[in-house]
Amino acid sequence: MSNFDVRELRNAFGSFMTGVTIVTAVSKTGEKVGFTANSFTSVSMDPPLLLVCPAVRLSSYDIFESCDHFAVSVLAEDQQHASNTFAGSKDDRFAEVEWHVDEFGTPLIDGAVAHFSCSSFQKVEAGDHLLLMGKVEQFSSNEKFGLGYAKGGYFSLGMEHKAEEIAHDQCAQVGALLECNGKLLLRKSDEGFSLPQGKMQPDMSSLQTLKSMLTSLDLTAEVGQVFSVYEKSTSGNFVAFYRAESTIEKDIEGYEYVAIEALSDVVFASSDITSMVNRFVHEKSNGVFRLYVGNELEGDVR
Repeated sequence: MSNFDVRELRNAFGSFMTGVTIVTAVSKTGEKVGFTANSFTSVSMDPPLLLVCPAVRLSSYDIFESCDHFAVSVLAEDQQHASNTFAGSKDDRFAEVEWHVDEFGTPLIDGAVAHFSCSSFQKVEAGDHLLLMGKVEQFSSNEKFGLGYAKGGYFSLGMEHKAEEIAHDQCAQVGALLECNGKLLLRKSDEGFSLPQGKMQPDMSSLQTLKSMLTSLDLTAEVGQVFSVYEKSTSGNFVAFYRAESTIEKDIEGYEYVAIEALSDVVFASSDITSMVNRFVHEKSNGVFRLYVGNELEGDVR
């Protein structure tokens, strides 16, 4: 028995970005079962083999341990509901999603990026999981983007590509939610507080523009992912905001560091900044940040 903290070890494993799948099978009596899994990998091309790992604690473990066939559906970026359903629902999971069967009678999830119908090739008990290796008998795939998962949250490659494209090609302004020692850097104005932001520079990407702006403020910061990309109703132009972090607070004229827990009491200069900062505070408390793409009133958050 190791002395590892189980939660910390799980978090460390969870830092590895994966796709999301639903693994399905049918019992000898015809009961359909399935579970959500990101422990999925290709094993061999000749013969064509893949591997999934049902947990011993899984209510349907005995069915997977004894199955002759099983299937893997690789979920698309818009199938978070299906993932959540098969990860937690105790009711009839198959009543919550659209599905069809392969030639072996095993359910496949409609709308997935890829399907693999497998015959059981090898089963090895390994600690608190079963290494279930399958020989691919049939498969299909399409050009959709898959649903991603890391550090306890979903991410969407398609949406990230879209955000990056807008940020690089269509933005008129770029800004940052710059965090430093549990505080957020805000810019003062007569209308209220705002965020550090500036106009896009010719022949520069949004990321380069932002880094140049932060340098002009004598700030050294690590710039992360895009947090929000949206269209301003007043101008019709887009603005992009990145998350950024620094460790040294600088005394900058016209700016102020405000503790994250005090941001709800701040009066901001516009409703879009208010909404964005409120989302930042909420997601900071949950430890999972998401991406917004849309306009000032509505859009997609993933």
